[in-house]
Amino acid sequence: MGTGYPPAGSVVTQIEVQRERRFAGCKARSLPLVYAGQEVLPDQPVIRVELPQPTDQPEPGAPVIVPAGLRGTVVKTTARGGVVIRTRAALVSGTVGAGQQVVGFLTPWQPELSRPLPIPAGAILVLPGPASFAILRQAVASGVVGIVAGSIDMRDFEGFLSLDIFDLLNALDVDQTQARLPSLTLLLTEGFGSRPMSSSAFELLTRYHGSIALLSGVTSARFALYPELLISLPEAETQESNWQPSTLDTRLRLGVPVRVLSGPDAGTTGHIDYFFIHQHHFLSGIQTRAARLRLDDGNTLIVPIINIERIL
Repeated sequence: MGTGYPPAGSVVTQIEVQRERRFAGCKARSLPLVYAGQEVLPDQPVIRVELPQPTDQPEPGAPVIVPAGLRGTVVKTTARGGVVIRTRAALVSGTVGAGQQVVGFLTPWQPELSRPLPIPAGAILVLPGPASFAILRQAVASGVVGIVAGSIDMRDFEGFLSLDIFDLLNALDVDQTQARLPSLTLLLTEGFGSRPMSSSAFELLTRYHGSIALLSGVTSARFALYPELLISLPEAETQESNWQPSTLDTRLRLGVPVRVLSGPDAGTTGHIDYFFIHQHHFLSGIQTRAARLRLDDGNTLIVPIINIERIL
């Protein structure tokens, strides 16, 4: 699998992908420090960024050095100064997020504990439950570069970003919009509300506690972009002769986990346990093919097939 983009909310333990590492958001000159075919490490500098010199400063500022964030092979450099890297990785994709690419150390953190661990600077915090406006502000003050959480209240999300969700998701210039956001990248696996992160996502992220990861929060309904976190797998795992990428199967079948896409039950997850043979009549007035979902709490929910997506 070369450049696959799994559906939003997916957890993939083994995948081979190509991603462009780049610096975006301002009029800067990016100079690649690596060449095609070169092997790179996650903490290795791959781009040197020369920022525009402010008119009130006589001397140019120090350049920004961009690390790879991934272990792998440089495929090519791009005209805009980016570096495309092929890697074998674990992946967690989100339903919604915000913020540019950042590199940090995965750090599970549970603020509800009576004595939570201190927040380390340069970390990508992993919250098993929902985030809040207060947590986001605390993370910014602590020098955290990113947060991966289950969900957040939409008002907290919009309040932190100082941006309406419609404007974020439908922006014509994605880079310019992201550049105006706070310096904290966000990925929400379940979207808006107060839902916890799925056990599969939290277990995977906990397994790689302390690993360097590449996080992007860029989300665009207009351009079908979703946030994702990539963790390059340890070299010992990827060098095994029988290593195979996970197969991405998005087909809807009995027993597969799915998420409701919209409506009052948006974000609800469960497993398909029945397909109706005949079209189902819903209270909204529509009549269409439907499936019954078995939720984690044992309850069931009947939804239109067109309103669910498989999660991996």
